[in-house]
Amino acid sequence: MAAVVVAITLAVSACGGTDSDTTKSGDKRLEVAVPADASSLDPILGSAGGDHVMLYPIYETLISFDADMTPQPGLVEEWQQASPTELTLTLREGLTFHDGTALDAEAVKFNLERARDEGSNVAVDLAAVKTIRVEDPRTVTLLLSEPDASLLMALSDRAGMMVSPAAVEASDGDVSNNPVGSGGWSYVEWNRGQSLRVERFEDYWNADAARVQEIQFNVVADPTTRATSLRSGQQHIALSYPAAAASTVGDDSDLQLERTPRLWVDQVYFNTAAPELNDPRVRRALNLAIDREAIVKSAYFELGSPASSLFPSDYWAAAPEDVVYDFDQDEARSLLAEAGASDLTFDMLLSADAGSVRMAEIIQQQWADIGVTVELQPREGVQAVNAYFTDHAAPALLSAFTGRPDPKMAYDVVFSEESFYNTSGEPTPGLEAALEQTDESVEIPDRVEGFQAAARAVYDHSAFLPLCFPDNLIGLSSEVSGFQDNLLGKPKFLGVTLS
Repeated sequence: MAAVVVAITLAVSACGGTDSDTTKSGDKRLEVAVPADASSLDPILGSAGGDHVMLYPIYETLISFDADMTPQPGLVEEWQQASPTELTLTLREGLTFHDGTALDAEAVKFNLERARDEGSNVAVDLAAVKTIRVEDPRTVTLLLSEPDASLLMALSDRAGMMVSPAAVEASDGDVSNNPVGSGGWSYVEWNRGQSLRVERFEDYWNADAARVQEIQFNVVADPTTRATSLRSGQQHIALSYPAAAASTVGDDSDLQLERTPRLWVDQVYFNTAAPELNDPRVRRALNLAIDREAIVKSAYFELGSPASSLFPSDYWAAAPEDVVYDFDQDEARSLLAEAGASDLTFDMLLSADAGSVRMAEIIQQQWADIGVTVELQPREGVQAVNAYFTDHAAPALLSAFTGRPDPKMAYDVVFSEESFYNTSGEPTPGLEAALEQTDESVEIPDRVEGFQAAARAVYDHSAFLPLCFPDNLIGLSSEVSGFQDNLLGKPKFLGVTLS
């Protein structure tokens, strides 16, 4: 196979500004309201998809991406695929971590091996990597046990977030309290459950990128309070802006609303090994009992679309058109009776914020209509996530899957037997074979059929309960310029300035 070489120069305009923009921002601090705290500031130990907005400023990734999720250079300026099982990465010159230590090929090898080790929550992303070979101080080659077309974009996610080896050693393997990366901002302080503050890293590799002097992420769990704090001027940016308040943004000249699609699905996670949910007929019945159209209209104010699979219909890796859960409570009752589960009762964990509680109560009522009783267990956001994924404290969790840069990564994270997020540890029949088809080529048209087969396998097994693809709503103060979202709905804040 002929070698494929990619080398892209980032234009200054793509970063949103120049040094003059940075100066213009002066010493202003960008205040950002986020719906939940980070589960961890160590990228390989975190468990919540919402962590990324607080990780990206600290940790630059090996590979980056643009708004449409096309791979772009990050710390790696060039990559070469000599064969489907060999990927060579060339780092930029002169890279350093925030602590002044060198970010070289040995540091990359250290990080990738750490991400593959026991205890890492992202080991599944690097499962195909067999050997990591340092060629010279700027060059690393990954040798794979089998083709994995998702690997490149996996390096734009947690597995590609580079951490200072010295910081890892000093922190006994967990840098949550000492996060040292090479991103545009370095860590200042973290008040758990309240705020995270970072400051501009002056030796960041892209000196032309406009960056505010400081960013403070403020944890504001209640969506109404996030909206109010933006309107009152306490925040410059409010992530996950409430749909209920979106229609009034246009009435305020001091606010802007970013509304974009994203690879995010609100869903109920199922532990398919739990006694209450181990029959696929039961899980299908629970899916058929949900009136998704009504939920999108009433709970999302029509700012989203119904979900029956992992990806929205306009995404290139979407499910076939006939993979859809119709609203059919009669069929749901029949399936429960057939499975001997007409009196089904189980617990469901969820975040205690008002929006999640409201959604859970709607689901609870719709399931009650087919004779199913679900006991709601609201907890603080990170606690709910940890209780489900770590403690296996309930057979179901109402939450979201916040997407991954490559669709195969998404399937692996949610459904792989080895994944931290698959609490059952059980396979989805037919999924592995379907995903193998997606690795035969890195070209998108060649991968579509495999992803359609993967969607059908998950649907036939009713491995989870997708609810809605919500639009990404972000509220911005009129002082904010240069903000750019992406399909992940996880902005990086490079290019943002304050007037």
